[in-house]
Amino acid sequence: MRAFGGAVIWLVAVVLIALGAAGLVGAFDGPRVGDTDPALTAAGDARLTLLLDDAEADLAAVAADVDALSRAARRALGSLSGSDLASVATAVAEGDELILGIRAGTAVLAAELRSMPIVGTPTADVELSAPVRARHARLTDGAAASDGLDAAWSRFTTSSLAASRLSETLAAHVDAVVLAAERGRDANYTSALKALDRADMAIAGARELRNLLSATVEVTTLDQWLDRNEAYDVALRDLYRALDDASGKVTTTVREAAAAEQAARDRLPPDARGLVIIMADIGRGGMNGAVIAIEEARGRLADALAPDPTLAPALPTVAPADPTLAPAAPSAAPSATR
Repeated sequence: MRAFGGAVIWLVAVVLIALGAAGLVGAFDGPRVGDTDPALTAAGDARLTLLLDDAEADLAAVAADVDALSRAARRALGSLSGSDLASVATAVAEGDELILGIRAGTAVLAAELRSMPIVGTPTADVELSAPVRARHARLTDGAAASDGLDAAWSRFTTSSLAASRLSETLAAHVDAVVLAAERGRDANYTSALKALDRADMAIAGARELRNLLSATVEVTTLDQWLDRNEAYDVALRDLYRALDDASGKVTTTVREAAAAEQAARDRLPPDARGLVIIMADIGRGGMNGAVIAIEEARGRLADALAPDPTLAPALPTVAPADPTLAPAAPSAAPSATR
């Protein structure tokens, strides 16, 4: 009996020790008080919330500038497709001003967020509630959303400038060839050849721009346009020289030059669709890539400014008032009688 009683006592002691250890582990492994008890994070939350409100207002201003940059970029792209070069230049200049403001505003915002107290310290999880910490992280991500916009806008302006110059150069070539044809019909071959000299300069300039754009733009259509127009310019020049040498008479050389000119003319695009395709190719290059980068930044900024409802801090519960303790409503004043 003594042995049996000793075993029972030992078993009870082991069970009590096990239960005590389990309670101790549970106490350490349970939820952190700082995440569950608003009373312990109230001071830190109040301090950070004021600073985060200011930071969010600054981020909203940056987001507004990025929205305006997106509109300017799309306006420039549309104007380029319509060969409205003046509007392209205006939109690009507007974007240049906006990108400076975005850069400065983002730098200030990032410095604000880095200098905020408590965040990043060993006691942040205890002094700040989860929603406040999540808000700081969200705004920090928003401040980084515009990091790549400088490079994207640089590509945009480079492509738009090259495209504008290319459009002007191609238009100058067309004007020079039209003028040469007019002078040729008037048998003013010397003046016609001078006009073709200007056309040659325009082709040379277009080829330089083609080399600049080839890194970001599909230039196959442009190459074909330049090759065919340059071949026609050569054939037209040969015809005018033959006519000038023959003093306007139709000789064998003139007939051969006229046939070559007709063959080269037949290979030209029938209308301006070739130029439209060239401008579209340019738009699909560096400019479209920049617009996509701007839209991605807009999306990240929108996410940073849209709070997650699942992280909203719980509102303190207020016990319902006891109706028996409510002050009695004042009785109506007796009506005055005469």
